[in-house]
Amino acid sequence: MENRGITLVELIIAIAMSSIIIGATTLLIRTAQKDYQYTSDTADIQTETQVLMEQVGKWIMEGNRIKVEDGGKKLSIYKIPQDKAVINTTKKIIWLKSGKLYMESFNNVDIDNDTLTYSAADEKEENCIGEHIEEFKANVDGGTPSSVELTMTLKRGSQKYNIENTINVRNRLR
Repeated sequence: MENRGITLVELIIAIAMSSIIIGATTLLIRTAQKDYQYTSDTADIQTETQVLMEQVGKWIMEGNRIKVEDGGKKLSIYKIPQDKAVINTTKKIIWLKSGKLYMESFNNVDIDNDTLTYSAADEKEENCIGEHIEEFKANVDGGTPSSVELTMTLKRGSQKYNIENTINVRNRLR
């Protein structure tokens, strides 16, 4: 008797072994993809939080009068010229609303009679400096008014990242 082909049993065993190998490979690839996505999302939200903290920190350092309102959710940063003859005070207001952090800038502010603030109309895309913000809180210690404690928490999906920083104003307070 000549056996030139494979039997049905051998074919079934080969298919079963191939299925096991393909299934294991697919499982490995899916697990690696999920781990990569989780790590990528974590890195993205950490980077976004740190960049936002650096930007707000830069504005604070450049200012020379800081005001915190609404329990720390509204931060006003004034940049007052050292020369009193120059009336070119700028004011930046940073506030949190519906998971977005906004910044509005005003020029030529009268610091002694300042009532400028933001309105609902200012909550537009060009004023949005950050999204996915769960918490933004600023605190100025009365003992050291030249330092601002900032706390920020960003959350995107299941990823959450919290950062706290103390920023010192570089310029003489006014």
